[in-house]
Order: sequence, then structure tokens, then C-alpha cells
Amino acid sequence: MLPNQSAKLLRVGVKSLAPSSLRLSTRVIVPKQGESFLTRTIANGFNSSGRSFSTVENKQDRRYYWIEPEAEALIAKAYARHRALADTGNSFPPSLSVKDLEAVGKAVHFEPKTFGDKVALKLVKYGEKLMSLFFRKKYDHHAVTLETIAAVPGIVGAAHRHLRSLRNMKRDHGWINPLQEEAENERMHLLIWMQHTKPSRIERTFVLCAQGLYVAAYSVLMFVSPKTAHRTVGYLEEAAHHAYTEYLDAIDSGAIPNVPAGKIAKEYYRLPDNATLRDVVLHVRADECMHRDFNHHLGDLYANAEHDEHPTKMGAM
Repeated sequence: MLPNQSAKLLRVGVKSLAPSSLRLSTRVIVPKQGESFLTRTIANGFNSSGRSFSTVENKQDRRYYWIEPEAEALIAKAYARHRALADTGNSFPPSLSVKDLEAVGKAVHFEPKTFGDKVALKLVKYGEKLMSLFFRKKYDHHAVTLETIAAVPGIVGAAHRHLRSLRNMKRDHGWINPLQEEAENERMHLLIWMQHTKPSRIERTFVLCAQGLYVAAYSVLMFVSPKTAHRTVGYLEEAAHHAYTEYLDAIDSGAIPNVPAGKIAKEYYRLPDNATLRDVVLHVRADECMHRDFNHHLGDLYANAEHDEHPTKMGAM
């Protein structure tokens, strides 16, 4: 082909990309009164990378339908900030503002739909009352004990899916790694809080007994009803969100000093040198939001007989 012909074809190809075909990526979105830019962006068919996606007309069409799209995007962005289990060395998103982290403080409750959901909720409510009676206003000690329990489901769930994949001799479709990451994230929460408080002997004994019972009970539940198991974790994380909100309230009221953040927290969340305990609680609470909604999503997949489907990553439209 002659050079003149190649240049002509190139001009024709560029010309064929009419402005109308690029309108989606260059369109200026103006938020309506009382509407944030992120909400307007989602409503007009954009994701965080600028690529388009279909407009969600029905809330039930979304995988994480029980929370608002804006909250889903903020939670996903906050969770992406910590050092992942399999750190690839890729760049990380910019830190969320305090305002954004506070925005995910709105309590979210997944309404139980089945008998198993109701049983899961009652179990968690009973456990939440027991923990409140045991720790009362000792929010830092409560956080340490909470994380020793919260780190169990992820590793048990990952082992369950791993063994299931081996038994059935087929792929797992992306369930194992997120569950392992969840367990690691909760374990890091424990190490973070250990730099701020030291559990008593009674609390350590409580943890030993509770962990043994929980590992056994959750393993059986995963085998009998994985849907109920993940729903239980979803409700457990709702309780964790409530506990960390009370922790924040205690810091804001002056009941707990807002001391500098520990070294582990600053490294794990990439926090500035002047970060405080309040900043750490905000980041940890955002993590719990991710675990809450991801486990409710996994429970829905089992409920819809989609346990061989790849889970939808939060924030991925």
C-alpha cells in the first residue's frame, strides 16, 4: 500500500470517530441541588475510571442493592487503601478525606428474608448483648476481643471453598482469595489495637474459649448452610460497625484520649505522621463496612444458587 493511501485511510478512520461516539467520555456532569458529584456520575453511567456502564434503573438490579451507590464507591475506595495480602506493588488510590470516611458511618441493616437469616440475626444480637455487658465502656478492649473473633470466618470460609474445589475438581471462581484477605485484614486490626491496649488475663481466657467455640460452630455452619454462615458474618460486621461508631463517639466526647496512631496502623493504612487514634478508627470501620456488605453479597449468591459465580467486587459497576 502506498504512503498516500495509508494516510488517507488513517484520516478516514479518525474522521469516522464522530464526536457523537465520544460524547459519553467527554460529557460534563452537573450535579443537581443536594446531590453529590459522585452520585450524579454514577447515575449518568460512569465508573471511577471513566468507563461507561449501564444506568441502574432498579435498585434490586445492583449486587449491593441494600446500600446506596455513593456509599458502595466510598467503601470500596477506603478498603483499597490498606496493604493487601498479595501486595503487587501497584500504586494505590489517594487517601480518603475525613469527611468521606465519616460518610460511611451511616448504619446499614440487611433485612432478613429467610428463616436462616432470622436465626443468624438473633445469634449475633445475643452475642452483641453479651459483649456489651462484658466490656461496657471499654471500647479499646472490646475492639481487641472483637477482632480475634472477626478474623475466624474469613479463614474458615476460604478453607471451605478450597476443600470444595478439591473435592469437586473444578475452579473456585474467585471466592478463596477475598476471604483470605478478609481474615488477614481482621488480624491486622487486632495487631493495630494491641498497640493501644493490653487485654487482661480474664479477656485472654474469654478469647481462648470464644475462639474455640466459634471455629467449631462456624465450620459446621459453613458445611450445613454456607448461606446462613455468610449472613451471620454480615450481621456480625453490622455489630462491629456499631461498636466502632460508639468508639468514635467516645473519642469525640473526650472519654477516650485521641492519642497518636500506632506504627502498625500508619504503615498498614499509609497514614501521615500526624495521624491520630480517631483516624485509625475511621479506617477500621470502613473495612468492616466492606466485610459486612461482601458477606451479605456472598449470602445472596448462595440464596440464588450462584455459588459457582465469581463474586462482584464492591465498587465495580
